[in-house]
Amino acid sequence: MRPAPVTSIVAAALLALGGAWWLHAREPPRHPWPAATPRPSPIYTSSTARAPTAREIERDAREHYALLTREIERALVARDPQQRETAFAFLLPELLQQDAPRVVELVARQEPGEARDALRTEVARQWIALDRDAAVEWMQSFESPGERQASASQAVQSLAAVAPDQAIYVADQFGIGRNDGSLEYLVQIWAEDDLDAATRWLEAQPDGPGTEQLRARIEQVRAARGRRDPPR
Repeated sequence: MRPAPVTSIVAAALLALGGAWWLHAREPPRHPWPAATPRPSPIYTSSTARAPTAREIERDAREHYALLTREIERALVARDPQQRETAFAFLLPELLQQDAPRVVELVARQEPGEARDALRTEVARQWIALDRDAAVEWMQSFESPGERQASASQAVQSLAAVAPDQAIYVADQFGIGRNDGSLEYLVQIWAEDDLDAATRWLEAQPDGPGTEQLRARIEQVRAARGRRDPPR
């Protein structure tokens, strides 16, 4: 038998390779799947750190608040205005929220003078927004009428722009603002800014000279608005 020519063998091999490639090309593409996520172990390792006790937590809190108090007091006697401003902006609010009696004690032990006045003013400004009734009780506790009036005036001024009704309430607790026209002016500004809110507040007030005094200012604003914007 004669052996097959080399060219025939090569041709047959090429045909076989081509056929295999064609069959492979017709198969749908295979997408690799991600490896399975290992299941979490049911065994948990407990922490070696010891949880603090309630007594330790209370002790740490007292130490922290004592540190805040010392830093505020140090800022009061410092000649650096930035240091005092930082203490009032960051330390005092935390102390008022967490340990207000400590703040009361801090004010009480300050000698009369600029430092005491600055601290008292800042406490009145901040505390009246946090707890109105507690702040009013604190301000009423001052033996000096001057300190009572000064702290109350600061509280009223702080509330006037954000809560005029609360500002009026605080002013009346200390008898300020009625004789000098400042409460009437406050109500007028409130009515010019939000006449409906001022009117709703007025309607909820008891009848009396004090209410009528403020009603006149609200009606004055209403009349001025009517002249400026007459009905069509």
